[in-house]
Amino acid sequence: MKLLTMTDDPAAIVAALRDFAPPADEVRSTVTAIVSEVRAHGDDAVRAYSRRLDKVDLPLDYRLPAAAMQQALADTAPPLRAALELAAANIRAYHEREAPRRWRQTLAQGQVVGQEVVPMRVAGLYVPGGLANYPSSVLMTAIPAQVAGCERIVVCSPPRQGEGVPGEGDGVPGGGSVATGVAAACALLGITDLYPIGGAQAVAAMACGTAVVPRCDVIVGPGNAYVTEAKRQVMGEVAIDSLAGPSEVLIVADAAGNPDWLAADLLAQAEHGAGAMGVLVDIGGELGERVAAAVATLASELGIDYGNIAVVAVPDSAAAVALVNAFAPEHLELHLDAAAELVPRIRNAGAIFVGPYAATAFADYAAGSNHVLPTGGCARFAQGLSVVHFQKRIGVVELDSAAAQALAPHVTIIAEAEGLRSHARSATLRME
Repeated sequence: MKLLTMTDDPAAIVAALRDFAPPADEVRSTVTAIVSEVRAHGDDAVRAYSRRLDKVDLPLDYRLPAAAMQQALADTAPPLRAALELAAANIRAYHEREAPRRWRQTLAQGQVVGQEVVPMRVAGLYVPGGLANYPSSVLMTAIPAQVAGCERIVVCSPPRQGEGVPGEGDGVPGGGSVATGVAAACALLGITDLYPIGGAQAVAAMACGTAVVPRCDVIVGPGNAYVTEAKRQVMGEVAIDSLAGPSEVLIVADAAGNPDWLAADLLAQAEHGAGAMGVLVDIGGELGERVAAAVATLASELGIDYGNIAVVAVPDSAAAVALVNAFAPEHLELHLDAAAELVPRIRNAGAIFVGPYAATAFADYAAGSNHVLPTGGCARFAQGLSVVHFQKRIGVVELDSAAAQALAPHVTIIAEAEGLRSHARSATLRME
């Protein structure tokens, strides 16, 4: 655990906290080979890599049967199902509010301009699940796609060995199975396209299309370094949400902060695994030792490594805000009495959690906002997963004769200044 003190330059602290290198050459070359193989050989390559990397034999048609997903939902413990239903309702309400709308406006020369909002036809969702069970990631990625109006939603999640929800015609026990929570969440949302494939081969299959997996227009969702590199390599032939890295939280608190709450929130990010980090920005420098002790105690109890947790002492709230905007955290928690007053001063954050009760964990599951957020400082220019990732805005222009005649002289002047004579002629013809 690091204990740091901020100097006049927040960039120096950010550099000390971050050490996110680009994908290693080994990752890049491995992914390049996988994407090329899937592009050339389709499902044969997908099955070969699933056998080699995941140690499962997929059937020829490895799409999970709808009946198996429905059975997973029926077998879900009632309290868990109720919690997932509540979370789904909140997430849907949030995304319905943010959805863009079609519009029209008549401008001064009489032309009507506006936009149409068109959903992507096929949305591809990557849901981690090789060793874990993440129904929440299904809700977070699928619901905005549904709100957007996508015609088809495709979910890929890594296969399980000897457990999970099995497909049909498995070559070995557990071949073609997926995590039970992922299958149940798909059934809860009415999703029928679920494929037990993971890693770069899953991304390549969704980007290129195979005989079993439909070609997708957009691919979203979190994943490991291989998934992220695969998204990087197919970007351009398919839309993606972002290149997300390890999870992170930055918490701003003063002497009134609760050390036990702060420790739990910091460790909630650390338990995401390799590269995940938590940073406490300690206004006044009075919390550091107490939080460090609380982190050590709770980490020992829960068996969580806390090597990637740091405390940074800052003199005041202005320095805290400067550090926040320089760091651009995925999650920002404000454990302050006047937390709401700081929000307008925050320019760079994936999501802001206002007040000590607003732990990141609530939004990870059920508060309503999306938990797929920009990491690694990308909140400087990126934002969380939303309905707009699954839609296209198409500009619309309508002109009648009067509007054309009013605009044509101005268009002609600009076109001739740029040396584009046919543009000018196209406009002047409408004047005649």
